[in-house]
Amino acid sequence: MTLLTHWEGEPVAVLTELWDVPLLEVHDRLGSTNDRVRVLSESGCLPFAVVLAEEQTAGRGRSGSVWHDTPGHSLLLSILLPRSGPVPLHLPLLVGLAGARAAERATTGLRVRVQWPNDLMLDGRKVGGVLCEGTRGGVVAGVGINVRQGSDDFPEGIRDRALSLEAAGGEKASRARLAGALVGELRRLFGRPSTSSLPGEALAELQARDALLDRTVETAQEGRGTARGIARDGALVLERTDGSRVRVVAGRVRAV
Repeated sequence: MTLLTHWEGEPVAVLTELWDVPLLEVHDRLGSTNDRVRVLSESGCLPFAVVLAEEQTAGRGRSGSVWHDTPGHSLLLSILLPRSGPVPLHLPLLVGLAGARAAERATTGLRVRVQWPNDLMLDGRKVGGVLCEGTRGGVVAGVGINVRQGSDDFPEGIRDRALSLEAAGGEKASRARLAGALVGELRRLFGRPSTSSLPGEALAELQARDALLDRTVETAQEGRGTARGIARDGALVLERTDGSRVRVVAGRVRAV
């Protein structure tokens, strides 16, 4: 584990000031950026402290799934968000919204969708993911976005389901610009007093970006049905074949 003094051609000290964060660490190799932010949080660091890594050796996704990345090809970023109490259901969706906005700001002509509860999608394929975990000092939000990968950079089993920003947009994408945009969006969304539900504007945008809307899905919690949008508290609304509707708040969901 080595701390880098420069990243993407810029001094880390300059990026720290440019992004207006209290702390920025960039590592060449790290087990998990989320784990590092948790350690920093428990030592008393301020909200919006950021950790980046060129490579993770123990990166993980939701429900213990493995996050695959090629060194230097992804944005692997974790940030400490101000929050008291348990991680609310809607919070990963807000972080995903920030990731979608940032990806579009860092590229040209892409439309990034959010798939409940924590995936970023492009052309029906996964381009990024979110993992939020509670800690003593707030919430650790980890965001992984595929930036430079070609199809051969992904493991064979997921090549038809994964995509990178550059592969989708056909142009070089700046990871520094992407990271700066992401931090800025997260500061805007979480720099206000926290609430127990999605703000109206954010909910409307998430509904417009909903990758599962009106699709048949299989859920671990409620079985099969049609996805009918996102509720104010962040639950997935599932319509069953008899027309009744239920809320999905946990477990895996996949489009059929």
